[in-house]
Amino acid sequence: MQHGIEIKNISKDFSGKQALNNVSLSIKEGAIHSIVGENGAGKSTLMSILGGVLHPSDGEVFIDDKRLMTGKPQVAASEGIGMVFQHFMLVPTLSVWQNIILGSEPLKKFLKVDKEVAISKIKDVCKTYEFDVDLEQLVGELPVGQQQKVEILKVLYKDAKYIVLDEPTSVLIPEEIKMLFASMRALKEAGKTVIFISHKLQEVLDISDQISVLKNGELIGTVNALETTANELVKMMVGHEIVMDGMPLETNKGRELIKVERIFVEKKGFSCGLNDVSFCIREGEILGVAGVDGNGQGELLKTLLCMSRPKSGRVIKEGIDVTGYTNTALRKQGVACIPPDRQHQGVILDSGIKYNLILGCEEHPAISSGPFVSIAKLDKLAKKTCLDYDVKMLDIEESIRDLSGGNQQKVILARECSVRNTNVILAVNPTRGLDIGAMEFVYKMLEESKKQGKAILLISTELSEIMRLSDRIAVLYKGSIMDTIDRDKATVKQIGTLMAGLSKGA
Repeated sequence: MQHGIEIKNISKDFSGKQALNNVSLSIKEGAIHSIVGENGAGKSTLMSILGGVLHPSDGEVFIDDKRLMTGKPQVAASEGIGMVFQHFMLVPTLSVWQNIILGSEPLKKFLKVDKEVAISKIKDVCKTYEFDVDLEQLVGELPVGQQQKVEILKVLYKDAKYIVLDEPTSVLIPEEIKMLFASMRALKEAGKTVIFISHKLQEVLDISDQISVLKNGELIGTVNALETTANELVKMMVGHEIVMDGMPLETNKGRELIKVERIFVEKKGFSCGLNDVSFCIREGEILGVAGVDGNGQGELLKTLLCMSRPKSGRVIKEGIDVTGYTNTALRKQGVACIPPDRQHQGVILDSGIKYNLILGCEEHPAISSGPFVSIAKLDKLAKKTCLDYDVKMLDIEESIRDLSGGNQQKVILARECSVRNTNVILAVNPTRGLDIGAMEFVYKMLEESKKQGKAILLISTELSEIMRLSDRIAVLYKGSIMDTIDRDKATVKQIGTLMAGLSKGA
């Protein structure tokens, strides 16, 4: 009997769009197998078929030599497939052990949950795979790295043999990534198979046994991690070499455009609030804010966008106190925003590309005709802007929902950096979930704005992104700025230590 996963000639068609084309792939039992590719390459579609969420148009999947009935998540789970999604599916108000058993509760008389049996089984799983979590703690009170362990424990509790991790390191600090990789190696040693989906090629090389590359819905090839390099993987993914490291672009720094003075925001629920946050950003400067998600980034963004008013402190834009402004009034003062969740905060999914390009910019002189928007002028602006920003689309009338994540982000970038008349840009995790080609484009556009003399606040959980783009780096931990460091003096270890809440010099 052959053990492992065999994906044979899988194709998937969505209303005439070919998401997967005749993909065949072998995943060995007891290995860490990574799948990489650009946005829209077909990674998520392939994993959704494996996890039973989608039914293929053609082809078959075999688990341990047994044909898998696709399109049924319960069947995939019963055959040992466990999915850990990028966005955690945890209930913050329940304890760790309650989240782990959710949907698979051991019961005693009168349909009561047998807590003793549940805890005993969870402890056995933790011991086997070297996981250390407080089972009684509320999940909402856990740091992100621990929450991810809970997600993995959920599938291990259900005896998953094949564990799919979708972008698991996207919200972790360096130390948590090390711990995750240690857990992945422990799973492998115990005979589990890990399928690792990631855009971070160096991580893929560090942890994988084999790496498969998808491009435009087709399998380009599978290579052994020890026999390839990041550059070779990039060439397989995009067809040419891309350099993503290095120092930030040098520009002349001008006058102060935005200043934050001693902002305090009260703690509410699972929010950590803000505590005495101050900084300023000048023309032609990028200030990076590093930190794990949930350490005050959301509160800072809402305060800067005048979506909530702080308990005390001021936001000053070009010498004007804008703390009490409405968001609409603030935007008219030249503040743009690339939001953290492009689909829910950056675009209207059921609207066309051209209308998403002018959201909040309807009074732009290039498209207005008196009090109305001129459709002819709008079409002209949209076609030129989409061409300038290399938006891959069928037509400007196309629904933005049909674009890949990278192209949706390009539309937001085009609107906030070009269509909108602005000199301050708030960019929050601008490359989250994007492939390396789209990331390169985002970096290029942010640096172009920087060259134009705009002030940019870059809030990102990607430390490599912060190091690559920022002139200065402020580290946010539990609502406080631990330290602000000039980029030429900053190290990954130093920033990572501050992100973990240790004071400078510790």
